[in-house]
Amino acid sequence: MDTVLTMKKSMLMVFTLLFSSVLSADVSLKDNPPNEYIVKKGDTLWDIAGVFLKSPWKWQEIWKVNDQIKNPDLIYPKDKIFLRYHNGKPYLTMNEHSNGKLSPRVRKVDGFSPITAIPRVALKAFIERNRIVDAQRVAQMPYIIGAANGQQLIGKGDEVFIRGTLDPDFNEYHIYRKNKEYNGFLGLDSKDIEVVKVGTLNIVDMKDDVSRAVITLSNGLVKKSDFIVRSQALNLQPVFYLAAAPQGLAGRIVSTVNNSFQIAKFDGVVIDMGKEEALYAGHVLNIVKAPFTIKDPRTNESITIDDQVLGQLMIVNVFENLSYGIILNIEDLISIDDRVVSIK
Repeated sequence: MDTVLTMKKSMLMVFTLLFSSVLSADVSLKDNPPNEYIVKKGDTLWDIAGVFLKSPWKWQEIWKVNDQIKNPDLIYPKDKIFLRYHNGKPYLTMNEHSNGKLSPRVRKVDGFSPITAIPRVALKAFIERNRIVDAQRVAQMPYIIGAANGQQLIGKGDEVFIRGTLDPDFNEYHIYRKNKEYNGFLGLDSKDIEVVKVGTLNIVDMKDDVSRAVITLSNGLVKKSDFIVRSQALNLQPVFYLAAAPQGLAGRIVSTVNNSFQIAKFDGVVIDMGKEEALYAGHVLNIVKAPFTIKDPRTNESITIDDQVLGQLMIVNVFENLSYGIILNIEDLISIDDRVVSIK
């Protein structure tokens, strides 16, 4: 059983925004919210917010920073969250007898990991493997031209030849493969390519144009023309600073990460908005049914049905004009071409 100090700087911003904060006067609490909640293993910050609030995605609007709190507690399973009031305003705290202030304390966490915004495993499923890059950049990357022994099937432990200019001070590379092209075929003004990580390799003999390497990890078979990039630790955030996306945005879901027809909770999707729309990781948007037309059987009038909210998604990785999002919750069937819009 580990004993830890709870004043963790790495989680400062999220938990300052969350559990030490006094809520604004117009907070929409759920009808008859509980006075306390015991955090369960598998809970997320989204789940916990939904216990007390009607609109958990409006965190930026409803949790205000208390400047007196500099290092609030982390949250772990078995912790108790209390709903309290100060000067008539509700707030959430981990101190049963809180008066709106929080004091440092030592806590036992029984080996649990701290609660995150959404399950880490749901992020790892595609953040660590999938990237969107410019097609011209891909064309300039060093690539695999074949196995050193001439065999066609290439996997872990095999030696391969690499063609292209390599960094003389770097010998560990990730292997990527082209997956989807986001271009005019999908109605996008883009020349981007989605690439998927299929393995890793180490350079063992570097030459000016053709080098030799050994495959150290492979997810299935490695193929000729797979390209390589210098390995680097991807910034997989354990927590996201959830906030409503900027107003006035309207885009659509153009693809799914797992190529599934039906989109489920915590599935990854690609939307046709990115840095150009000032999106960043943590922004939350509504998913709205693509407009469709039905005919009134009595008047023969064509009526457009629009703005049916199907759920919400959170942006997890932003590129120039495309972004990856993860489905936070579903109220109805979600599919490709459904719209994503700012939450009003």
